[in-house]
Amino acid sequence: MPLKLSALCVFLATTALAAAPKPALPPGVVVKEASGEAAIVGGNVDKAFNEAKAAALREAVEQVAGVMVSADTLTANSQLISDRVFTNSAGYVRRYDVLGREVLADVAKVTVRAEVGTEQLDKDLQAVQALIRRLGSPKLVILTQEQTVDPKGVVTNGGLFATVLTEAFKQDQWTIIDPHFAAGKVRLLPGVALSATEAKEIGDLSRADYILYGTVVFRQQPPTVNGIIPEVDAQGRQLVFSVSGEYDLAVFATDNGSQLAKVAGKFASGPDDLGGPSKAVISYDRTAYEIARRRGQRIVTEVRAPVIEYVRASQQDGNRVSMTVLGLKDYAAVQAFRKVLAESLTGLKGEPGKATFGKEATRFDLTFLGGTDELAGQLGGKTFQKRKVLVTGVTANTVELTVAP
Repeated sequence: MPLKLSALCVFLATTALAAAPKPALPPGVVVKEASGEAAIVGGNVDKAFNEAKAAALREAVEQVAGVMVSADTLTANSQLISDRVFTNSAGYVRRYDVLGREVLADVAKVTVRAEVGTEQLDKDLQAVQALIRRLGSPKLVILTQEQTVDPKGVVTNGGLFATVLTEAFKQDQWTIIDPHFAAGKVRLLPGVALSATEAKEIGDLSRADYILYGTVVFRQQPPTVNGIIPEVDAQGRQLVFSVSGEYDLAVFATDNGSQLAKVAGKFASGPDDLGGPSKAVISYDRTAYEIARRRGQRIVTEVRAPVIEYVRASQQDGNRVSMTVLGLKDYAAVQAFRKVLAESLTGLKGEPGKATFGKEATRFDLTFLGGTDELAGQLGGKTFQKRKVLVTGVTANTVELTVAP
């Protein structure tokens, strides 16, 4: 009888434990199940499983982010948001359990159940959305010197890379400025050689906020025999059209001429740049196009990051604004206008920079805690020396004013 009673007690205790509700999740936590995969390279299964687990956790966080962000914002700026989540996904996961691990052919797959903290994620996504609004389809001009060297060493100029980059940046919500304004006015130099003064001048000519400037070289490789598979057929006709080369580009902000990033690399007709060998069997032009298309997407991503950091710093430390004023008749008027700016602008950080005075226009460099629309709103319709001040131009980092006669 005592033995039966003990067994009954154990049964009741076990039943009560099984029936107990699971602990409630703390506020600001969402549970998601997700899977990730990674290729097994060199037989290193453990490394592949770790990479697959990291991919699964990123997927769980991105699922939560996708619910938290409006559909329009996610569609128009999915890559920007994905970049932010990707770089900090581990920071949003409070804890996780691995539900399954398996190997399928040469791919490791991991499934996880992750607890994702939404409070910090929400703050970060709101910051990204604020940056998206702040960027406001920034104006970019692409100025490249592009050359193609054929198998005989003949060099021709082209614009394939610029064309592909233009389409990629347009898809990323940038406003692309037609580079034809530069004809006869901007001399492209080999390599990335652009001074701050030159960058500002290009900004003045193009009305662009940013410049992507540099050189690209495509080298068409002659058909060769690699010892196993000939690259010409029995009649000597070329079968494979291989291309190699390099690019050397830099990104400049036109408000102060500073270089924000350097984007450089080499490319070749391999799977990394073509997505597979078949893309190199039609023509040199097709091979070059496929390389430019794939590299173009990477360059967009590489350019976006420093621009976002630049904008973020501008929000925290002040946005550098180049203000052009037309109609200031003499240097005394310039000094008087500078004093008015210093005394009347709300959000001006420090004193206006030393004015650059010219016969037709005067430029002031300002640091302003806010956007150029806000700055223009403060100045438009004001009077200076009994003359009306008109806002005649606004970009992300420039404001043009005209003092009426």
